[in-house]
Amino acid sequence: MAQVADREARIEHGLDSADDEYDFDFGTVPKPEAELAHRTPPRHRPASRTGQIHIVWDWNGTLKDDRDDLLDAVNHTLRRLRAAPIDLPTYRAQHILPVRTFYDRLLSRSLTDEEWRYAQADFAAFLTTRPPRLRPGTDHLLARVRALGHSQSVLSLYPQKLLHAEVERLDIATYFARVDGRRGGDGTKAGALRAHLAALHVPPSDVLLIGDTADDGHAALANGVHAVLHSGGIEPVERLRSTQLPVVATLTEAVITGVDGVIGRTTPEPRSTLAAPNPPLRPFRSRGTP
Repeated sequence: MAQVADREARIEHGLDSADDEYDFDFGTVPKPEAELAHRTPPRHRPASRTGQIHIVWDWNGTLKDDRDDLLDAVNHTLRRLRAAPIDLPTYRAQHILPVRTFYDRLLSRSLTDEEWRYAQADFAAFLTTRPPRLRPGTDHLLARVRALGHSQSVLSLYPQKLLHAEVERLDIATYFARVDGRRGGDGTKAGALRAHLAALHVPPSDVLLIGDTADDGHAALANGVHAVLHSGGIEPVERLRSTQLPVVATLTEAVITGVDGVIGRTTPEPRSTLAAPNPPLRPFRSRGTP
């Protein structure tokens, strides 16, 4: 614990002292999405040379402190499906992606297509009744990360419209180069991460993904991206550790561990053969980088 505290104190000092040295602006949440598609990406210099990386943040259970809200939303949906509610340990133990598989587990049967449509609508409608809140200290951490020149984005399987609305409501959109939620059907994050990086024109070797589920870890491994998982979110720590990725207790420690990992790595080595090959990626750099 003393070692962790010491490392967090180091990054606190280092990031705070950098506030006047850097002046980066990574834009706002893209509104329409076509606007981002027409941006011309700048040249890229490897993170190993610049010391600057790109961080992809997960939303639910990571930046957003909503574990209890997610549990209540699931229980609301289960009641509509005439099923018994669950407690938090059950939620964490049974959670899996795709989400439809999660409901199948909880019900001990497969949802019909009609039930699944209603479940998605009920779940989303319930969450709109709960004001979003960030994990304590998150806004300060995002500002500190930006001060060091690292670019940031959000990738989530949360519905796109809900995600954009919450990011804007919390007044943190300007920290992110892109905010992507779920636009289509249910699924896992590996394909979404591939598309997210392609849209940003960021090479996987310069990327750190920070999330709270094993699926976040699997997505990173499938795309040759470094990842750190934090244990305060949706899934139990034992499952996170099964990915063989670093698992930490705080988002600050995730940044410290992850930045060290990306800067020290020279070539990405995807450790999953399940994902399709990555598409060619155009160069990317933060504004102000020579």
